Amino acid sequence: MQVNDAYAPQTPIEGVMHAFTRIGRRLKAKQPGDTIDHSAHVVLFALRCNGALRLSDLAARLELDASTTSRHVRSLEQLGLVRRSPDPDDGRAFRVELTEQGVEQWETSARHRMELLSAAMEGWSEEDVQTFERLMTRFADGVAALTEAPSSAAWAEKGWAAVAPRLHQPARAERSTDTDSTAGGDPDGSANHDNNLESTR
Repeated sequence: MQVNDAYAPQTPIEGVMHAFTRIGRRLKAKQPGDTIDHSAHVVLFALRCNGALRLSDLAARLELDASTTSRHVRSLEQLGLVRRSPDPDDGRAFRVELTEQGVEQWETSARHRMELLSAAMEGWSEEDVQTFERLMTRFADGVAALTEAPSSAAWAEKGWAAVAPRLHQPARAERSTDTDSTAGGDPDGSANHDNNLESTR
């Protein structure tokens, strides 16, 4: 079924639904420079926020069955974006974690989507942007209260709060490699960032 962007909604609520349909399929589509699809992006996000996870725990956070999650992990492993390591608490199990390349790929993919949103609001006044953010947050809170278990999205919200500041930094390829020019020898603030992530686990 093809969605017709020229369709004229008959009610405001119908208009909201139509707008989300249009936005959703564009944000889920590959952006220029992406090497992974939306489903892979979500898996990387879960691992970025939670650190190494057992496959069963990863599936629970993604709200997917184990077989589907396993397929995603195998694909990402072949791309060098995740790796498996023995579970220190259970020798029969393993944990899945991001590789450095996986971290970079998630950050790149997230930046592409933030740039898309910024471009879409180009020319908006600061007041309009703030009003839009306030109403969208209010709307998201309302939907979450009706459709989610109280703690089901807690990891995502806390995790995003921890990783989002890093997206405002220049891309890794553009950063200076001269660590001597940065006080403390931590040019991208990774130590503080990783400490923030610990608080979300």
